[in-house]
Amino acid sequence: MPTMMGKAKTQQRLIDNLEDEFAKVQREFHLPAGDFPNIDHFREVLSGYSIDKFERLKPKMIQAVDDMLGYDIPELLKSFRNPYD
Repeated sequence: MPTMMGKAKTQQRLIDNLEDEFAKVQREFHLPAGDFPNIDHFREVLSGYSIDKFERLKPKMIQAVDDMLGYDIPELLKSFRNPYD
């Protein structure tokens, strides 16, 4: 039971410090502030979930999505006619 309470405290601490977490990610990945959701709304939605039930991130899956967005989709779009030409 103590591990469950520790996770709940950690989740609450993350929710309480959401501005700092967003700022840290923004700096690390050089993202504009407009790419992030409204903090108050996100905090409200996040508090309805249990973070310990989220699946772990899989680096291979993240890399596959990154490759798809960086290479596969641009190649696919080349096969479509540009309506502005």
